[in-house]
Amino acid sequence: MKFLHKEIYLDFPRFYILALIIVNLILINLPLTNTLGYEFAAINGIMLFLTGGLIAIIKLGKSHFKNFFDLLTQNKILFLSALSFPFLIGLMSSFFISKCPILDGVLFFLVIAIPSLFFGLATGYYSFSLTRKYSLWIFLILFLVILLSPLVEFFLNPQIYFYNPIFGFYPGTIYDEDLSVDKLLIGYRVCNFIFFTAMIFVADKSSLKENSKRFLVFLVLLLIASAFIYFKPALHFATDKVRLEKNLSKSISTEHFQIHFPDSLNKKEAFFSALLHEYYFDQLSIELKLNRDKQKIDSYIFANKDQKRELLGSGNADIAKPWLNEIFLNFSNYEGTLKHELTHVMVAKFAKNIFKVAENFNPSMIEGYAMAFEDNYDGNSVHYLAKLAYQAGYKIPIVKLFEGVNFFTKNSSISYIYSGSFIKYLADKYGVEKIKMLYSNSDFTNIYGKNISTLAVEYDEFLKKYQINTNNYQAQLYFGGTTIFKKFCPRVAAADVKKAWSLFNTKKSGDALKLFKKVYSYSNSYQSLVGIITCYSKEKKYSEAEKFLSEQMVNFKKSQYFFYLELALGDLFIETNNSSGAVAVYDSLLIQNPHIDYTNEVLIRKVILDEGIDSLKSFFHKSETLKYQQLLRLNEKGIKYFSIPSLLRFGERTNQDLMKLISDIRNRIQITDYASSYAAMKISKIALKNSDYNTAQYFAVRTFDFKTDENSQHQFVENLRMINWFKNNVDEIKKYFHE
Repeated sequence: MKFLHKEIYLDFPRFYILALIIVNLILINLPLTNTLGYEFAAINGIMLFLTGGLIAIIKLGKSHFKNFFDLLTQNKILFLSALSFPFLIGLMSSFFISKCPILDGVLFFLVIAIPSLFFGLATGYYSFSLTRKYSLWIFLILFLVILLSPLVEFFLNPQIYFYNPIFGFYPGTIYDEDLSVDKLLIGYRVCNFIFFTAMIFVADKSSLKENSKRFLVFLVLLLIASAFIYFKPALHFATDKVRLEKNLSKSISTEHFQIHFPDSLNKKEAFFSALLHEYYFDQLSIELKLNRDKQKIDSYIFANKDQKRELLGSGNADIAKPWLNEIFLNFSNYEGTLKHELTHVMVAKFAKNIFKVAENFNPSMIEGYAMAFEDNYDGNSVHYLAKLAYQAGYKIPIVKLFEGVNFFTKNSSISYIYSGSFIKYLADKYGVEKIKMLYSNSDFTNIYGKNISTLAVEYDEFLKKYQINTNNYQAQLYFGGTTIFKKFCPRVAAADVKKAWSLFNTKKSGDALKLFKKVYSYSNSYQSLVGIITCYSKEKKYSEAEKFLSEQMVNFKKSQYFFYLELALGDLFIETNNSSGAVAVYDSLLIQNPHIDYTNEVLIRKVILDEGIDSLKSFFHKSETLKYQQLLRLNEKGIKYFSIPSLLRFGERTNQDLMKLISDIRNRIQITDYASSYAAMKISKIALKNSDYNTAQYFAVRTFDFKTDENSQHQFVENLRMINWFKNNVDEIKKYFHE
């Protein structure tokens, strides 16, 4: 047995090359890693770093080499094999299994995987120079320390992206598909190369017999590495609070929050934001039966997703770091996500691990908790949306959902809604205290006296009895998306689409069109299709746009994007003077009724179309100020409730005096149907943002003049509750404000 073990050890390099081949053959059968791309390169970076170090130590133990270059040249076939086999497997997979472009994948492999092998070799070589006897252990320790070092940044810093010598870069979230090799990543790898080359130089110059010298040199290298880590934020390779608050330089302090925001956020918006933070804090404190901590929560509101991606690592998804008492939001949608992210922070006190999240980091428990107590997804309750998904066939077994990482195997909205509805069901039926216990101890049997399977059956029965007006098109709008794991070339497509929009915005619509078409040819992505239609329209090639979109509609028949594309197709029919085709598409959208926003947009088009097709064409090409004025005239003889949300939106964007408008139409508003109730709610929200609480309350109450079902009124109830709180508490809350 000893002899066999020795033979395997001595032949380890070839054994590891075989292992590399086997692992890569597995990778090309998995989502995201099945082509030569970022994930493929990053995983190979980890394996190649380990390979390089281990091979270096084994070869140094068997033979004498003059220096590192000698080691490299005498074993070049071995090292080239370690690089070539993974690269060729990924390349062949990209050629024969997918239609994804390979250039970005080749770049990722060049910038991430290949340097990682060299860095591993350097680390193994240096470890052997320190001590032959313990070189393997030293290398493995260094490997683990370097590999896991991002956990320290993740724990201490706001960021969720990481630069690392082994895997190059981690973007921080699967929700942000846009990722490509950029100057920052190349610059980071250059810094890595300089440091590891210095390690090789030190190893070649140092004597194995001079312990004190080796120790001193080790301390110097450690000092250099520590200094680099310290300066990472200044070099934009990391984000600490100093860098974050330098970019979000304005702040407002309330009783329970320190809110940081960019210069672009004006005083009125900041004031409303501060009140909204305190409102949700008060609401959650009551719902969760919490004592009110004196420690303030840091809330960071970014100007846009690009700023957030650069500083935080997550451009699209708002996030929370409960253990740091911090939440991170985009200004464009923070009103809809604030309560959700705040819940993550406020339930942290129920958790027992250092990250202050649910036991075993269970994503369904973490997000289900936030969804349950947010209970307001686009104005709908989680139970309503769960039943909507259930009846439309978008199902996932609760037991499976709460196991492992199954949360990520479905479209995110499905997982969020079902986990939230299940947690809310448990909270409503068995009480909040048991739910609080469940967050730190997922032993359902111990807490409820029933296992999760039994509770899931109960929940299923509850959902079956829950009554709603079914609309499968609405379900398609909310749940018809595709997880990134099932998309074609998501990283490359997102990066190429970003480049194409950049070309479009610099007046190069012809070049942008070519790139959008290229992306669509290999990905069939909605984003690239919209780009194609936009480029055609910019060049006034409406017939080409209409023909292309008509042909591609079938690809999105079951997609959440289908309704937007229908609306776009109807508009293109108008541009090509096909009014009957446009009306047919518009009427189809009215019948489907996926969302009131689509209904309103269609009705605006139809009423303007009554004035003539040229009138609607003209409306499409007007500025937002002129659109506001036209919709204003549309309401002179009688309120067109379907136009009110758009009228308010255009007015807000162009800085119109909306409070005067609201005052002028106040006595003309008659609530007779859902559309007019919805319009009244939108008016109340504008009044609330303008601190006119009496007007806001008046219109919020008026939304109930039309009696509809409980599910439809959910958003009206939540809106009135918020406005009442603002009106009753604003003076008291303002006492704690400090800019």
